[in-house]
Formats: sequence, C-alpha cells, structure tokens
Amino acid sequence: MPALNIDLSLPLLVVDDNQQMRSVVKGILADLGFVNVFLAGSGEEACRILNERPIAAVISDLDMPGMNGLQLLQWVRVNLADAELPFMLLPSEANREGLRAAAQAGVTDCLIKPFTLATFHSKLQAMFQSRGDAAVKRAAVRRAAMPAAPAPVQAPAPLIGLERPLEERLREATVLVVDDIATNIKVIAGMLAEDGYGVKVAISGKKALEIIPVHRPDIILLDVMMPEMDGFEVCRRLKADPATADIPVIFLSAKDQAEDIIGGLELGAVDYVTKPVDPAILKARLRTHLRLAGMMAELRRQNAAVADNAHLREEVERLSRYDLAAPLAEVLDASAQLLADPALALAPPQRERMAALDEAARRALRLTSLSLELCRIEQGASHPHAGQVALNPLLARATAAVAASHPVMLPAQAATLLANGTLCHMLFEHLALNAAAHTPAGTSIVLGATLDGGHWALTVEYAGVLPAAQRACLQGQAGRPDDEQTLPMYAARLLAQVQGGTLSALDDSARSRLLLRLPAA
Repeated sequence: MPALNIDLSLPLLVVDDNQQMRSVVKGILADLGFVNVFLAGSGEEACRILNERPIAAVISDLDMPGMNGLQLLQWVRVNLADAELPFMLLPSEANREGLRAAAQAGVTDCLIKPFTLATFHSKLQAMFQSRGDAAVKRAAVRRAAMPAAPAPVQAPAPLIGLERPLEERLREATVLVVDDIATNIKVIAGMLAEDGYGVKVAISGKKALEIIPVHRPDIILLDVMMPEMDGFEVCRRLKADPATADIPVIFLSAKDQAEDIIGGLELGAVDYVTKPVDPAILKARLRTHLRLAGMMAELRRQNAAVADNAHLREEVERLSRYDLAAPLAEVLDASAQLLADPALALAPPQRERMAALDEAARRALRLTSLSLELCRIEQGASHPHAGQVALNPLLARATAAVAASHPVMLPAQAATLLANGTLCHMLFEHLALNAAAHTPAGTSIVLGATLDGGHWALTVEYAGVLPAAQRACLQGQAGRPDDEQTLPMYAARLLAQVQGGTLSALDDSARSRLLLRLPAA
C-alpha cells in the first residue's frame, strides 16, 4: 500500500458511539502513521473537542444517538471558522437520501461501512488532496452519492466496520491440508468441501511454509510423517514465527504412540488425530478448534481495546498532572491579584468578567484534579493516607461555592472522621455542586451527621427527585458515565469507597436523600 502524501502530525478527530469502532479506526490511523488522533463517543463531545483545539479532519459515524453525524457536519459548517474542514462520514448503508443530505450539508466524502483498509486509505488521501479544491470536493461528493462501479475481481480484503456472528465466520474458514500422499489430500479436501470450508493443499512441509504467509489459513491439518521436512518441524517453525504462531495446528498421523502424541502437543499443536481418520470426529474437532481460535482472536481484540483505554487514561493523568494544573494555578493567582488590586479600579462589568474568569479557572482545576484522582482509583493506584478530619469546618469550605445560591445547613453535632482531608473536600464539594445543580436557587441543602458504631452516617438532603441515572450509578449498575450530570455522583461514590466508606440513596418520593458512611476517628 503506498504511503500517504499527508502531514502525519495533523490532529484528526474520530467520532463514533461504538467504542470498538473508535478503537479500530484509531488503530488504522496509527498504522498509517498518524500520531495525533482524538476520540469522541458522541456528536456533542465532538463539538466540545472542536471548540477546544484545532482539528485537521473529522471522521464520523453517521448513525449516533443524540447529535448524529449529519447534524455534527451541519454544526461544523456553521460554527467553525474553518468552513472547509475535511469531513468524512461513515454511514452503515448506501441510502441515497442520506447521501444527498450529506452532500448538501457539505460533506467532503462518504465511506460506506463495512469497508476495506485499501478503500479507507484511498479515501483519506483523496480527502486531504481535495482540501481547498472545491471542484474536486464536489466531484468526490457526487461519486459518494452514486452507485460504486464494479471493482476488479481480487482476493477479498478484510472488512472494517462489520462484525459478523462467530458461527457465520467459521463456516467460511479456510483449512490448509498438508500431506505428501495425494490420495489422503483428496479424501480430506473432499470431506471438508462438503461442509463449505475453503480448502488449500500442500504436498510437502516446505510448500506449506511458502503458502501460509501468502494465503493465511484459519487452521492447518498437518501430516506428521513426510520426507525432507516432517510435520513436527513445520509446526516448530510456525510457532517460532509471531506472524503464524496463533494459527491452530491439528496433527494427522498413523503414529499413535503416547510419546508421539505428547511430543506433538508440546510443540504447540491444539490436537492430534490418528489415522485412519473418522470423518465425523475430524469435523467435530475442526469445528471446536476453529471456534476456540475465533474466541481467542476476539479476546485479543478486546485486550487491545483495554490496553488502548489504559494508555488513554495514562495520557489523561499526565495531562492533568503536568499540562493543566500548573497553568490553571497561575491563572487563579493572576485573577486573584487583579481583583484585589485597588489601583486598577475595575468597573463593575470588568469585575464581573474577571470574577467569571476566576470561577471558570477554579472549575477547570477542580475537574482536572477529579479526573486525575478517578484514574488512580479506577486503576487501583490510589492509597490515601487517613487522619483525623474535623467534619464541620471541612463542610463549610467544601460547600462555599454553592452557599451564595443555596443555603447550607451544617450538622448540629460535631464529628471527626478518620479519612483523607483532600479527598473528603473533593467528595463533599461534588455532592454540594450536584445538589445545587438539581434544586432551585434559594432552596436549602441540609447536611446531617449521626454516629453509628464505628462510622459517621452523614446525610445530604435537598428538594427534587434524584435522577434515575444517578440512582443507578449509586447502585453500581453502570460504569463510568459520559455525561456531566451523572459523573459527580460516580466520582463521589468512588471517593467514598477508596476511604473505606459507602454512598447510597435513601428512598424518598419527594426529596433527594443521600447516605454517606465514613469511618469515625
């Protein structure tokens, strides 16, 4: 495949509500050499990213809940300064009306899922080449809206964006039969062809090693006793090569001694079938090992996705720790000095804007710290030191941000927690902010404390019914949420748990009532 004639440092944005598809497209772009690929799980998240940083091109799914790909495209063309930003849509079907709507909205190109790597490569190259060339762009859009011309007949390329059921893929598996006796090959190949398998043959071990890199089989039926290079040596070479080590090998042999069978399995074969072969047994074992191989491949794909997510979280932690916290602290320091400097004599509108800037920087710093701590907790890397924490002074500081709009009633009873002061401040701050966001201004937020054995039972009450998504989050029925409304509750639950506490919702049809239990000092 020819190299892309594109600046590979350009930042790209991949938008898809399917996490697997996002990872697949990001992996393809990484293989092509792109080093700055951003991911968004929704159109709304994509808008935030596009507002925050320069993006050289967008590759977006069409069918997404909320803001779909077409609406995102329309938003880009109306709201971004770069009205010619390259934008590729990935619809799941060639719907003429949908493609026409995309063309009218100014899409750069469309690529119907599923697609091949070669097609994606050529579309990406064409999309960047069309940058600034309106005539080429219009032609590309017209081509996308027209039925594709018949392609030359060639070996099928792997499809991207199409996950078929495992059993369906197994029925199309390719089996390589390796045997130096033509009669054996004919019998086994005929038997497999009856069940719809694709069959390739090799009459020697050397020939098999030549065929496998070019026409990779899904499984290999390998005779043991062959001249020049026996099956054991073929298997040994296959397992020594990372490119072929995961292809399952079943030995076929008239040698039925225990040491022969054990020797074959120790080389890495998945099975050992003695000749003469029983067709029913061979087919059953073949299906079993193809199914296992398919499941292992799916597991490797999922592990790769997990590794990709872990890497992303490490990047978030690095960004939070080094790239955001220090400049945000500088902004806060500067805004505080400006607000306190009497020589400036700021007019009321200027003072309001400066105060808004200060609050925005504080919110960004708060979210940065939260993201960093959540990453640590989720990775099992958070081991907070516990000490004595006076509850009411902590609550007063943590709720100061909402006290102006929502009167806060502190517990009447003094309490001392055995907890981490920093994490507790973060926990109560987010509970207070969440309460303020879901109750009318002027409504009180009531905090209570009762000693219950070795724990303080702390209650947070406010008007309004607790949203269903937050209740489900507290019950552990959902993973890390994407929406900002549910994230504070998810964060509070984890911040409580890492300190040996719990956070739950009490039943009340008229008010939101939360119960937080933390160890007593």
